[in-house]
Amino acid sequence: MLGKMVASVVAAVFMLAFAAPAIADCTADIAKAEPAIMKVSDATKKAAAEKQITAAKNAAKKKDEKGCMGYLAAAKKTAGVK
Repeated sequence: MLGKMVASVVAAVFMLAFAAPAIADCTADIAKAEPAIMKVSDATKKAAAEKQITAAKNAAKKKDEKGCMGYLAAAKKTAGVK
C-alpha cells in the first residue's frame, strides 16, 4: 500500500513538472508577442488582437495550454505579427 502511495506521489510530481513549463511557455510567448501587437496601427486589427491576447491569458490562468496557444496564434495572425 505504501508503495502505491509513493508511486502516485512520484507520478503526480512528474505530471506537474511537465505541465508547468508548457503553461510557462505560452505565458512567455504572450509576453514576447504583446508589445508587437500593441504597436499595430490598424485600430480594428489591434482591438481584435487585444481580445485574443486577453483570452490567451485567461486560458493560461486555467492551465489550458492548447487554448492559450490557439488564442495567441490567432492574435498574431490578426495583428500580422510573426
